[in-house]
Amino acid sequence: MKQTRCIYREEHHDTHLEIWDEGDHRSLWFDDVILQSEIHLQDAAVLPNPVNRAMLAHLMFDAPLHRVMLAGCGGGAIARWLHARAPEVAGDAVELSPTVARLAREYFDFPPPESNWRLLVEDVREHLVHSGARYDYILVDLEENQNTPSWATAPDFLEGCRAHLEPRGVLTVNLILGDNRAISEALLRIRRVFDNETLLLADADHDNLLVLAFASAAPEMPSAQQLNDLGLRWGIDFASLARRLTRLAPPASA
Repeated sequence: MKQTRCIYREEHHDTHLEIWDEGDHRSLWFDDVILQSEIHLQDAAVLPNPVNRAMLAHLMFDAPLHRVMLAGCGGGAIARWLHARAPEVAGDAVELSPTVARLAREYFDFPPPESNWRLLVEDVREHLVHSGARYDYILVDLEENQNTPSWATAPDFLEGCRAHLEPRGVLTVNLILGDNRAISEALLRIRRVFDNETLLLADADHDNLLVLAFASAAPEMPSAQQLNDLGLRWGIDFASLARRLTRLAPPASA
């Protein structure tokens, strides 16, 4: 039987943070109900959380991957995993909360300062305004009151993301909203800014809807052999993820 114990607890403003160890896994929880990050303590190249793995579905297309931005760091599980799997990739993890950023370093093995990763404690909106960096991949994984904040799907923020993408870059938004109308409206805003085909990845076991928006034409689906080969490369079951993808045509106004 796996031993489970809480190793850290803190009240921060209106948020309750806890870190739990269960066997070889360590997890960061917000308000007792939101699993924000999960890592494998003994193997940084393993990404145990299925939602985190789904957030990396774009890797099945084998597009260039030199620099990434994480809008919302949490425990930094994806940064840690990418550093282990592809240490040559540079990344900016932009986290608003100094407390969460500190926990990422102290408890979740965020890549060290001498790595190609930076942990930036700032508002990602300000980062996009002042940074000249271009990214192959941007992941927006933000939460306020258990929902994606409205500004994260507003046109000005989305346009800022697109302006910072390389020509073959992709934006993934982890969309968490309470009702179908809000989801539809947010999705329409994303599709209007990223006026190419859009891919959706849903999971019946979770409330997340992952939206993959491309700076240029959406790539064709890889062959079964390519999905298998890339799955072995990254340690992700891309074949399973590919079966859950829905492709949406560009919006009619595009």
